[in-house]
Amino acid sequence: MKNLEIALCDLDSNYVLKFANHLMMKANVGVHIFTTPEGFFSDETDFDVAIMTEEFEEISGFRPKGMIGHKYFLTEDSANVTDGFIYKFQAVDKILDEITELKEVTKSGISKKNSNEKSKLIGVYSPVNHELQLPFSMALGQVYRTGGKVLFVDLEEISIMPNLIGRNCERNLMDLLYLLNTNAEDMEDSLSEYVRSFMGFDYIEPFWNPNEISEIDEDTWDRFFEMLVKTDYDVVVVLFGRAINGFARYIERLNRLFVLGRPGDYFKKGQENFLDYLDRIKANISVENVILPMSAGNLSDGTYQLEELLQGNLGVFVRKLMNSNERNVLENYG
Repeated sequence: MKNLEIALCDLDSNYVLKFANHLMMKANVGVHIFTTPEGFFSDETDFDVAIMTEEFEEISGFRPKGMIGHKYFLTEDSANVTDGFIYKFQAVDKILDEITELKEVTKSGISKKNSNEKSKLIGVYSPVNHELQLPFSMALGQVYRTGGKVLFVDLEEISIMPNLIGRNCERNLMDLLYLLNTNAEDMEDSLSEYVRSFMGFDYIEPFWNPNEISEIDEDTWDRFFEMLVKTDYDVVVVLFGRAINGFARYIERLNRLFVLGRPGDYFKKGQENFLDYLDRIKANISVENVILPMSAGNLSDGTYQLEELLQGNLGVFVRKLMNSNERNVLENYG
């Protein structure tokens, strides 16, 4: 079935990001965020549904490329609710109830896999420790989310994911591995206690202590990856921040490995050395070599939110990467 592609258009970035996050939690759809009429005008995507405020109404009819199916307009005046107009300042669930195309999607949800099926493992590794390896992995999680249920596992020894998301969990990956090492029974049920959600995909809180990851032996990692492939997730995205014990064995379990680099001869040499390593060990794995030139921007001072990064240039880059028929090197986008 074709994914439902939805455009959310509103000048208020805080409102539209919260709206998008809630929508992706409720339905298996592709969500595209626009906070300026110019950005919406220049985008060439075909949308099944567009949900927009009045600032985007006129320009929506003059886009040079890209078709729009059904338009819904958000109004701040509750007295102006007529056909095609929805009151903006009400519960998002009530707004979604008025979107005809979403009713079937939200009702059907995502089907469970058969018990004998396994999760698809997707890996991300950057020999040059690219600054966007974490956001890139999270953007992958969002893209795969349109095709099923996704779990993201961050294996960086020092991860800033909790800082970017703005929340901490009481239980983290180290706690899960300890439980797995002492009690392997009913781990699939136990996993749910360690899982949280963000922008439509699930994740496990990463390590807190940089020494912890080096303390995990191969047997424990074996049990961990075996557990991942037996879950009901359609896709598990694993970010390798460093070469964990037994690294070569685990990357061969992956269905696909994205190897992130950046422009420049120095970084290119590190990329080549790692790809040569994969050849030497005769790794039986599909490798996607990606040159990712963009930067993270002002994430630390709060002027640029993670959600905007995932829905902006980086998110567009990842979506084009996944939809592209070229399987070599993509570079210099955005």
